[in-house]
Amino acid sequence: MSVITYTLEKCQKCMACIRICPTEALSMHQQRIVINREKCINCGQCLDACVHQGLQAKGSTLEDLSQYEKRVALLPPAVFGECHNQVEIEQLMHTFVEMGFDEVVELSAYEGAIYEHVQQYRKENPGGYLISSFCPVINRLIQMKYPMLLSNMIPFELTAEIAAKRIRQQHENVNVGVFYLSECIAKLPLGKYPYGNKRSDIDHCISLVDLFPKIARIRNGNQLKTELCAKGISSIASELFVQDRTQTSTIVADGLKKVQLVLDLAEFGQLKGEHLLWLSNCINGCIGGNSLWGNPFEASINIRHHHANASGAPIQLSQEEIIQETVMFNRANMKSLKERMAEFTKINVQLEKLPGYDCGACGYPSCRVMAEEIVAGNAKTDDCRIIHVKEI
Repeated sequence: MSVITYTLEKCQKCMACIRICPTEALSMHQQRIVINREKCINCGQCLDACVHQGLQAKGSTLEDLSQYEKRVALLPPAVFGECHNQVEIEQLMHTFVEMGFDEVVELSAYEGAIYEHVQQYRKENPGGYLISSFCPVINRLIQMKYPMLLSNMIPFELTAEIAAKRIRQQHENVNVGVFYLSECIAKLPLGKYPYGNKRSDIDHCISLVDLFPKIARIRNGNQLKTELCAKGISSIASELFVQDRTQTSTIVADGLKKVQLVLDLAEFGQLKGEHLLWLSNCINGCIGGNSLWGNPFEASINIRHHHANASGAPIQLSQEEIIQETVMFNRANMKSLKERMAEFTKINVQLEKLPGYDCGACGYPSCRVMAEEIVAGNAKTDDCRIIHVKEI
């Protein structure tokens, strides 16, 4: 589910967002940007490219707290990249209590548990390579563009979903609202509202950057006791994750361009060793999330300090709790190779009819995308302005 929305009055028709989209999910029709919801992976590159804020991504707000008897916040440890020491961490934790949450669950202990399960999975599945990604952007990218690699992915659930399920079990007879405070826009669709993820145990996702003005106003000397888990901190920062090299080598790729390069190598069989591929859309891992304030470089310094001083232990999770139940890893729902080749042939037939200039005048980022849309029945050859001019 795409969380990107288009704001017509702010759009300057520069088409920068169309050119930068890695999955070619954006096009322009009748002077409006059109978002292909099936292709969009919520990477946020179009938002960065749009300096006029013609594209936006919004989650829930604190106003939704009033709907629930008990309000629980799930806090990713990546947010502590802006804190310099333990005191600042505990002061930040307390600000969420002052915002109206009855309980704040910091997720590094859950991240630590998944970290341990990933290492165990590596030992139990030797040979070849495994893909570890808890980034919805990377998961969607592989699903869309690299489906043959799905069987290499470690099928573990996101920590926020595991924590939310446990909270619901603890408060069965209470109207509990579970709010994930998101470090990136890619995780905004995790909740039930407003994007309709009915399978989730998370009710709402709120972008952390939207809370920053309120955090800055109410932050004070009050603290909420917090013990970070070192292994959990390792799982959200790329440079820390590679410390464990017990069984196989770890290949880290953070940032979409590097991720695509690694996946290209993997798909064409050019990774020969026993590798764990640790992939993240954001620079330096989750600490570079596009819904965090600050910058990922100073955050990396702070996170190293927190990792060295962390005293918390990973939470105990059973194998049943961590296995992902979504259809992402169900290859039965994918097109067969024969179906994909037939579609590829049809697209190439249409592509031969187009000029191949990739000028974007038709509103699509490339002639290939236009050919795909023609095959899908969403466009016709006459929509190409160059062909149209020649015919006139």
